[in-house]
Amino acid sequence: MKKAMSLILAAGLVLAGVPAGAQGFGPNTVWGTAPVGASSAVNAVLLDTTGKTLATVPLAGGKFAFRDVGAGQYTVLLQSATGQDLARSLPVTIASGAEVEALFSSDLAAAAAVAPAAAAGGLGTTAWILIGAAAVGITTAIVIAANNGEDTNVASPTR
Repeated sequence: MKKAMSLILAAGLVLAGVPAGAQGFGPNTVWGTAPVGASSAVNAVLLDTTGKTLATVPLAGGKFAFRDVGAGQYTVLLQSATGQDLARSLPVTIASGAEVEALFSSDLAAAAAVAPAAAAGGLGTTAWILIGAAAVGITTAIVIAANNGEDTNVASPTR
């Protein structure tokens, strides 16, 4: 039983390093998902700080990605099939080699929950998960080592 629990904890530690919903588009990519209010969007337009159109890509399943984007600040505009503007992202700043998600106003609630920790130099959700999983793993290892791998406390007399 202890070996099985140790294997489960080890698997948990490995999986904790992979954030849920990680996209993996690659370096120099601005990506995102159309918010609910812009569900009829068919195109995403990448704009520079002056409002000049740099690229247009179609949405697939409500998602878009601009690849090979140079370092700088951008805005993403979502448009309908007729060219009507449906949503504008918050400004997106991307560093060379980075992958950045474009957030829209409906994404603000989720972004606000993460922003204070990041702005204050705090730990993100993945870091807290890793710390918790490591604590559980270390505690389990200490208990197993203290018992020398033997089950000294029998759970029931019928065992």
